[in-house]
Amino acid sequence: MKNHSKLVKEHFENEYKQYDEIVRKLIPKYEEMHQLVVDLVNFPKESRLDILDLGSGTGQTALKILKKFPNAKIDGIDISNNMIEQSKIRLKNYLDRIKFKEEDIIDSKFIKKYDAVVSVLCIHHLNSKQKQEFFKKIFETLDKEGIFIIGDIIKFDTEKETKEKEKEWKNYLVSKLGEEKAEFWFDNYKEEDLPDSINNQLKWLRNVGFKETKCLWRHMNYAVFYGKKQTGGARKK
Repeated sequence: MKNHSKLVKEHFENEYKQYDEIVRKLIPKYEEMHQLVVDLVNFPKESRLDILDLGSGTGQTALKILKKFPNAKIDGIDISNNMIEQSKIRLKNYLDRIKFKEEDIIDSKFIKKYDAVVSVLCIHHLNSKQKQEFFKKIFETLDKEGIFIIGDIIKFDTEKETKEKEKEWKNYLVSKLGEEKAEFWFDNYKEEDLPDSINNQLKWLRNVGFKETKCLWRHMNYAVFYGKKQTGGARKK
């Protein structure tokens, strides 16, 4: 897995300048998926929140959250320093409310409590065993009313359905990028990404203690789902 992390890091170190443009061509309904993740951070607007952004990338998630919650602070973790530098440009007016750390999330040690943990297109870089161990770490670092929100690429419960959805997504890539580039990115997915099914990931969230788990949105082979430490809505003020 060290070699896998190195592969992912090299990818993002090289692609950081084009990331914001290319990701919108690679991910169907990217903006819709992203906005739903932010909407699920559902606290009163003036709440003093501590939020962890996993795979913070170029800062799109962080920017939306910081605009939504004027008293929120964010810790952003990303494996690529180049991505972090791009994020700092996007968040130049909010740098007093966000701290960045260049780190592989699997190595992260969390020493504070967070009200919410968000992850957009990040968790799929962990294998099944790592996801289960990591979900436990996230559960332990969340406040008692905390929520863990994931927007990501997924597999399905059967190989047949997974292949059907992959084919649908590959056709989408061809429509956006043409045959050659679509083939490149699909091969990249096969080499780098380690998605798991929604049902498995919801089960793993429950296994570590999350009381409420649900998938709210799915399109092709992408989904938004969450785990809450307790049932009911967030109440922090």
